[in-house]
Amino acid sequence: MLHIGILREEKIPHDTRVALSPDQCKELIQSGRANITIQPSDERCFSNADYIGAGVIISEDLSACDLLLGVKEIPVSFLKENTTYFIFSHTIKQQAHNRPLLQAMLQKNNRLVDYEVLVNEKNQRLIAFGRFAGKVGAHNALYTYGKRTGKFTLPRMKDLADYAAALEIYKQTTFPKMKIVLT
Repeated sequence: MLHIGILREEKIPHDTRVALSPDQCKELIQSGRANITIQPSDERCFSNADYIGAGVIISEDLSACDLLLGVKEIPVSFLKENTTYFIFSHTIKQQAHNRPLLQAMLQKNNRLVDYEVLVNEKNQRLIAFGRFAGKVGAHNALYTYGKRTGKFTLPRMKDLADYAAALEIYKQTTFPKMKIVLT
């Protein structure tokens, strides 16, 4: 049986996303396809108790896991040796800032499976930025503009319960005249 480890996101600022929800973990465990261990985190969008309730083991030690799932790049200092990582490494387009991560993966004899390059038989990406990622990106652009100019204030999208909450914030915010270019 496959033993999956779910990494705590260590990149600063911390990402609250996680590779598998408690419900997805429960389904995998109950199907007999996997055992799952997750590192504890107070930053994650689901609580440690949510995972315990789904039958997931909470542990700092993921050394017994066959593969490790994360979301964002892993700080080089956190990499183990001889391990399979599933993450968005942000290295496939030769991003210079993550070259040390790719080099360390090779030096530590790791296998990197980057979500960005997983494709189906039609060569279509399996995991891509969808509609909500676009909405978060647009929100972050407005958030940053507001912070930079001081003309309005928005909360971080991660601090809102859902998109409906964001829409309510937009209705209550007086935005200055501005031009937005979408490419």
